[in-house]
Amino acid sequence: MESINKVLTAPNAVRVWRGFRLPSLPLDQFFSKLGTVFVPATVKFQIDAGLHSYTPSVPAGLEGKPDYVPDETAVLFWQSVETYWNGFSRLSVRTYTLTHNGCYVTSGQPLSRADFPVEFDKNTTLQVDQPVFLFDKPADWMTGNIKHLVAERPRNIEIEDFKKGIANILIQIQALTPQLDAAIACIGDEYIVYWELSPAAPGTQNPTSGIKLLTDYLTGWKAVFAPAPTFLPIDIYDIWSGMDVQAGSSFNMQFERNEEIK
Repeated sequence: MESINKVLTAPNAVRVWRGFRLPSLPLDQFFSKLGTVFVPATVKFQIDAGLHSYTPSVPAGLEGKPDYVPDETAVLFWQSVETYWNGFSRLSVRTYTLTHNGCYVTSGQPLSRADFPVEFDKNTTLQVDQPVFLFDKPADWMTGNIKHLVAERPRNIEIEDFKKGIANILIQIQALTPQLDAAIACIGDEYIVYWELSPAAPGTQNPTSGIKLLTDYLTGWKAVFAPAPTFLPIDIYDIWSGMDVQAGSSFNMQFERNEEIK
């Protein structure tokens, strides 16, 4: 595996993506579009716009997954919040953005969306579709060990109680520092997505994790992902058949960042 330099970025400089597949798009075609267009284009069209890391996962097609749980999730870190917004001055980013319409529900419900997080503390009231970050310190998600949880809201827990229950667990997760470098969570009306970054080597087990705290509480459908470091050994003009994307795929995309972009 190639070596990537560790470069830190702020905990709020991330778009937290929850994507829902177009109902008219068969599952096998959804996987094909993710592997041949959407995932590689996210990297290749945005490196020179300041993309800092990209970690997509694919719950779609997993046994028992409810339709109201996202079909694809991702965290996309940028060198800064300003870098992200400045990206829309570039043709490559505007072109890439149009690819969403071929895969995802972009109007109506459930709505595919990405949002920047706000800082979470013990006085925070969790809001639907407002991501939070748990540790106010910079980190590098591309070079770290990531674990990711996607789960439905248990059917016996109402949304307001769900918000309170998850908030109490997030407070417990914050106490896990320095065992964790970073963590991000977001609830929807019917689901939660959660990512954590540990200093352990990628692909190894982290003995201290917020995942267990959450899975003990989340009694309905859930899935845990361990994103695999993945390189794209191609240029956009190369002849290439694409990535192999299946139900449960999860990637920590590896690429040389353009650190001159601000």
